[in-house]
Amino acid sequence: MAVATENPLLVRVARYEWGDSEAVIAVRRSVGWSGDTVHDQFRRVAEGRRLVLVAEYDGYAVGTVSLEWNSTHYRTIRGQHSAHISNLVVRPAHQRQGIGRALVEAAEEAAHARGYNVVTIGVDQPNRYARRLYERWGYQWLKDTRQHWGVVHILARRLPSPRW
Repeated sequence: MAVATENPLLVRVARYEWGDSEAVIAVRRSVGWSGDTVHDQFRRVAEGRRLVLVAEYDGYAVGTVSLEWNSTHYRTIRGQHSAHISNLVVRPAHQRQGIGRALVEAAEEAAHARGYNVVTIGVDQPNRYARRLYERWGYQWLKDTRQHWGVVHILARRLPSPRW
């Protein structure tokens, strides 16, 4: 993994590289998620439509997040283009230690670097803890969407203007 950013917990957040596939699948499976969609995500990375970030602690993948660049579904905020954060997952033994926040911050920085000034994030309706967490981070409810697994709340956050 190439280092993209570091947080105070000595967790490296890096862009996904082809050799990270099994590590990303293992992180997803650690919380009961399927690894079935991972290869599609990696195809989108190769097409330039998505960024996948991996959090690594002591050489071990402990979290991952995806950022969709060209998602027309999320271009709804006052006509502005927005990048969409999805698939945020941290291994249970490493949760509540700032790793999810580090992944989201890295995704926001990547979106900002590509010229996006709004980022959206989805959270499944039953996951009240995550929704409250995202709201503390400055995300606000935008809309609800229905997926085959249930209702997903879409929250949005305007990224701060760069300080030159």
